[in-house]
Amino acid sequence: MANLRPWLDEQGERFRVAEIVVKCGPFRAVIPDALSAAWDVVREEHAMTRDSAITINPTAITVSCADCGHSFDARRPVFKCPNCGGEGLSFSGGNELYIEDIKTKLEE
Repeated sequence: MANLRPWLDEQGERFRVAEIVVKCGPFRAVIPDALSAAWDVVREEHAMTRDSAITINPTAITVSCADCGHSFDARRPVFKCPNCGGEGLSFSGGNELYIEDIKTKLEE
């Protein structure tokens, strides 16, 4: 909310945040229920966010096997390729944690 507040303060009085959409990867070790509970507390700090919701879009870790070339998404730790059993794995993604979208509305 610290980075969001200056932006909110620049908006008009009728401006409201309807939804915050967060992209979150498994390497960030964020528990979605805990993040939602934290947003429930933080959103009460500003009239413009008070009635907003949070949506958490989880991402996967993309794993590539150097032994057979197989690529796949993993949502938990993987130590061997499910295709060939090889251990020459490389990982990408899964480290995301950012606000992907802010959906807004004007109060009547």
